[in-house]
Amino acid sequence: MTALQIFDIGTRVVITVWLVLISMRDTRQGIILNRMTGPIFLGVGVLQILYAAIVLRTTPALPGEPGWWVRPIFILVGFAICFGLWMLHFIGGGDAKFLMALLALFPHSEFVLLMAVVLFVVTSALFAAEVWRAGLMNKLRALRTRALTGALLPTEADLTEHGKPLAWTYALPAAIYVWPYWSGLEPYVTHFRQFLAALGA
Repeated sequence: MTALQIFDIGTRVVITVWLVLISMRDTRQGIILNRMTGPIFLGVGVLQILYAAIVLRTTPALPGEPGWWVRPIFILVGFAICFGLWMLHFIGGGDAKFLMALLALFPHSEFVLLMAVVLFVVTSALFAAEVWRAGLMNKLRALRTRALTGALLPTEADLTEHGKPLAWTYALPAAIYVWPYWSGLEPYVTHFRQFLAALGA
């Protein structure tokens, strides 16, 4: 096993532990600390954009890789969507920063697709359980009341009062992705070596 492979496995372990810690903290205390997500979505996000603009732009694309400009756009649009979901009170601030951190780590359409599928399955099951617990008619009456009062979109008070600690639903697809699907550190190392070789030429 090469040093790169060992470091790659170590990176996957660290990310997995980070996902578990965030999920546990959110489940037990209902909060995701800024220090657990801020350095990732800010630091890694900026590094990914610089990496694309400096390294990927000047090295040949690997098989199946999109253009260098896709990564910065992907991250910036993803961040904007997360911010919008927070502004509309669909998710809390901690959840938004956690999602931004995940997008910074995995700026790939495959990750977003996997997350969408897993979230659809998990949230559908959670919603069905909630309807079963509260009763379908009660849910329909509550929806009718919100429609009649023009309050279809959630408010900050709704999020504070009825919000649930669901960071684990974002961590689950990330944990699935990081092991069998993520290409790991090898593409980064390959491009960086090509970049250094081009500089030395």
